[in-house]
Parts: sequence; C-alpha cells; structure tokens
Amino acid sequence: VIYDGIWVGKNSDIPNIDGIRLSVIEGCKEAGISAVRWPGGCCADHYHWKDGIGKSRKDRMHPIPTTTDLWNHEFGTDEFMRLCELIDAEPILIANTATGTAQEFFDWFEYCNGSVNTKYGYLRSQNGHDAPYKIKYWGMGNTDENVWWIDYNDPVSYAKRYMQFMTSVRGYWKDFKVIGLGLSKRHKMDDWVAGYLDHVTRKQMAKGPDYLSIHHYIGSAKGAYKDCGGAIDFNESEYYASIRALSNYQSDIDIHRNTIQEHTNPKYETKICFDEWGLWHKEATNDNGTRQIQTLRDGIFAACAMHLFYRNCDIVEFAMQTQLANLLQSLFETEGKESYKTPTFYVFKIFKEHIGQYILNSIDKDKPDDNLDIIASINNEKDRIVITIVNTDYLKSKDLKILIDDSWVIEKADIIYSEDIHCFNSFSNPDNIKDTVFNIGRNNNFTMPSHSILRLVYTK
Repeated sequence: VIYDGIWVGKNSDIPNIDGIRLSVIEGCKEAGISAVRWPGGCCADHYHWKDGIGKSRKDRMHPIPTTTDLWNHEFGTDEFMRLCELIDAEPILIANTATGTAQEFFDWFEYCNGSVNTKYGYLRSQNGHDAPYKIKYWGMGNTDENVWWIDYNDPVSYAKRYMQFMTSVRGYWKDFKVIGLGLSKRHKMDDWVAGYLDHVTRKQMAKGPDYLSIHHYIGSAKGAYKDCGGAIDFNESEYYASIRALSNYQSDIDIHRNTIQEHTNPKYETKICFDEWGLWHKEATNDNGTRQIQTLRDGIFAACAMHLFYRNCDIVEFAMQTQLANLLQSLFETEGKESYKTPTFYVFKIFKEHIGQYILNSIDKDKPDDNLDIIASINNEKDRIVITIVNTDYLKSKDLKILIDDSWVIEKADIIYSEDIHCFNSFSNPDNIKDTVFNIGRNNNFTMPSHSILRLVYTK
C-alpha cells in the first residue's frame, strides 16, 4: 500500500509532493476521502513508531508473512500526517497493543499532541513540525494480532491491555476519541465483545470506548464465501452470492448495536468504526502481494456496502474500505510511473455527495424491485437532494421514474456501467470503467441498465 502505491520518495522522477505520489493525492481529493487509518491491518501491531521518524531510518526485519523480508520506514508519522494534510482527511492512528508497550504509546501520543516543551513534542519540532498534530482518533490495536494470536477467546486479557494503554494517557481522555476492538460474526466468539466491554466499563459504571472496530472480508479467499467465484471468472450465481453476502455486514452491525446497548452505560456514547471491509478474491495471496483485479462486480459490491453503512449512519460513523492502493479492493493500482483508478474508486467519487447530508428513509421503502438498492439524502438547508441507485440485476434493465416535486431541478446525473460485468480497468486500458454523464430524459423517466450504479443530484 505505502511503497510505490502512496510513497515514491522525494527524489523520485514519478510526480510527487514531498515523496507522496501526486496521482494518489489528486485521486483521494477527487474521491472525497475524509479519513485514513494507519498503520493498517496486522502491521499496526508490529509497528514501532520511533523506527519511522528523523533523518536516519533503517530497514527492519519484517515480522509477518509478506513479499519482502525487510520493512522500509521511509514513510512514518510525519509523512502520514503530510498525506492527510494534502488530501484534507482526518488521521486515525492505531496503537501497537500486541507487541508494543503503554509507555511507547504515551511517547507517540506526546510526539503527535505534545507541546514543544515536552520531550517528544520537542523531537517533533526538530523534525520540522513545531505545532502539535492534535490527533483526535486513536485505535487500540488491530483485531488479528490481539485476538487470534494473543487473546483467543479471552476478552479480559485484551481489556486489561486496553486499560493499561488508556491509563498511560489518562489525563487526556477528554481530548481524543478511542477505538476499541469489536469482532465480526465470522470470528464465532459471541461473548467476546460483551466481556471486553464489561471489564473496561466496570460492569457499565464507567465510560467505554468511543467506537468498536469491525473487520469483515467477503469473497472466495475466505472459507465461508467460496461460492463467490474468482476475481474475473465468476458466473451469475457467484455474482449474486457476493451481493447477498453483504447481509453479514448488517448482522455485524446489529450484533454490535445490541451489545453496546446491553454492555455500556447509555450516559456514554459508543459507535461503530467498520474499519476493514471489502471483497477478497482467491487470486489475492501473499505470493502476489495480495493484489487482485477488480471488475464492475467489485464496484457494485462497494456501492451496496456503502448504502448499507448509510442506512446505519446513526451508529456507523466510520466505514474504512480495505486499502488505498495495490491491495485487495483498493482505490488505486500503481506500478512505477503508471497508475489507474479501480471501479471502487469511482463509486467513492460519485457517492461522496452524500457526505454531511441526512438520510431520507422513505424513498427506500417505495422501491419497486428487490434488485434496486436506493439511498437518498438531503442537505441541512433542504435545497439539495442526492439519490444513488444500484441496479444489482445481473441481466435486466429497469424502467424507472423519480417522483419528485417540480421545484426540484436535476443538476447532474452520472452512471458507472459496462455491458460486460466482467470488464475491468488496467494499466493499458485505465478507463474501461468510470463515471460518465447519464441522460435522465424528460419528466424524470429513464431506463437504468443492468448491473449499474447511478447518481442523481437535484437542487432547488
């Protein structure tokens, strides 16, 4: 994700700003990326932040299975914060609770948020950043290392480590939000989250985490989803299996909603940070850097997932799609000077219009067909409505009419579509799938093609 994908180095002949790939910077802004989580995945619980600051940085042995034996540290805290600044995104930092220490976390917190009069705030200023970064969101570890490798079926063990890390910055709890671990239903540990919350809240007497993290991948790389087919080689049945599997995301949200209600004090709000989701095809393995081709199906999946998160926006505040570049269902693929945008990128691009608006629940209840997935939102001033529609039907187009008052005027309409659902972008053909202008026709009557994604924006 980082090296070649985001970071090319300050001396690279690949266009960049301060070593960060220019096409990714511009693409993130185009897609409306509003938050970025780092370090991601299992790497978070092996990352020691002091390896990635200052002028003299050495490679380290890589402790987890990957395509390289060495871990490059050219991209560290200051470079990550520069990325977030360039794309205007909220940074989320993940503390190393599996192989790190509470003191190491406190030092990192001080480096990011301390004044120049503190030890590590001064070090930050020596590295070129006088003003504190004021990181607002901190995650306490990543699921796999903490749960599978350390605390299998022992939530209290993680809860104690969580509290040790939180106690190290106890005087500053009011200044930041914390993300604790939740578990997907796929983990098959039904009481784990409840046990963790009971401990950290002292049986619902004290404040718990501000968010619970959920990770859940769908696709043929996972045992429960073998019927989803390959990245490119899938049939109609396997296509529908991928879309139907999204119901498990709703189950995850429902389970955590109920657990929060029963095992936290309502005086303190706990929400959900669904911070790893996406399709993981069987072709993406450690041997190829966990990279995969994305067809239009991946875009359809992403759109339906986003709709699901929107419907649960009262409790799902963050929905962090898997990776930014070169890994699983990423937004960008890069190779040297070349790069292209994936179908998932274009879904982010046209769906960003919903950000900051309010869901109109009524439109979804009136949909004429189960293969139509519809979300509408309105802005605070009530003069802008955004409608996104996913036609998940593998074969059939849909004749539709938007029933809306004549005072509303269509401002723009865009569609993501290809006649062949197996179509994909590549370095040689980067524009096979992208958003294009859609002619909605007169009186809001139109035909929506099969397996397509549509955005309509109305204004007064």
